[in-house]
Amino acid sequence: MSQRKRSKGLGGSQFSTQMTDGEDDSIPTQVKRQSQDQVNQKVSELVQFLLVKDQKKIPIKRADMLKNIIREYKNVYSEIVKRADRTLQEVFGLQLVEMDTKRHIYILINNLPHAEGQHLYRGKEKEKNGLLFVILSFIFMKGNSVKDSALWEFLRLLRVYPG
Repeated sequence: MSQRKRSKGLGGSQFSTQMTDGEDDSIPTQVKRQSQDQVNQKVSELVQFLLVKDQKKIPIKRADMLKNIIREYKNVYSEIVKRADRTLQEVFGLQLVEMDTKRHIYILINNLPHAEGQHLYRGKEKEKNGLLFVILSFIFMKGNSVKDSALWEFLRLLRVYPG
């Protein structure tokens, strides 16, 4: 059980905590849990930040990560970056790589295996899917609805005839 004693000094307004009965003198679980939740939040924010920077083809700088995302969590910077890298690998198949160790510039690299030599479609299947995409694109461009006669006229322009 925790007992508080009033310490004398500066008008008696300061308190000191004294642990008794073999209690653990570590940080309370709520504070640990809250800070862990906040670190997880920072990891999520960093993943989003990295994806946006990569999509816009803007260099990812350590200084930007610290200034915009990490802020007051600089003491756990390496843990946040490590977790963000793990998340990027598991969810998006991307790896965070430090390109310039002096200026601390990072990039995201696709970490997924290449499908070289494997054909997604074979023969007629490829042709059918190509035609399907053309037809669906035409329908989309016309506001998601097309009369049969307009579709057949479009297909005739492409030299595709019934039969």
